[in-house]
Amino acid sequence: RPGHTTMEGLLEACVAATRTPGTRLRWREPQQIARAEIEEWSELPLWIPPGHPMEGLLGMNTEHAHAAGLRCRPVAETVGDTWRWMSQLPGPPSLRADLTAPGLPPAKELVALHHAR
Repeated sequence: RPGHTTMEGLLEACVAATRTPGTRLRWREPQQIARAEIEEWSELPLWIPPGHPMEGLLGMNTEHAHAAGLRCRPVAETVGDTWRWMSQLPGPPSLRADLTAPGLPPAKELVALHHAR
């Protein structure tokens, strides 16, 4: 739902749930992400650049669903429950064989951080 949370709110909930010491969020402009050749959505989950053809995916109007009774849980609650579930798995969650592991390759992260100036 538009206004339910922001990327910052989601990531802060992730930091709080994982209790990872020393975690510091570092914000980058879309141009910096593009220069680092970071792929939206897959290497930077849940992120698509402004103007992307799928931009409406995260901003669609859901008022009819809410009027019909849809209720969204607080993001921190969903993230916390998901982290607790993942922490109880015997290893990382399984992936389909045709998919690569999600996440940002360290080399691309360094490029994005280096070009921050």
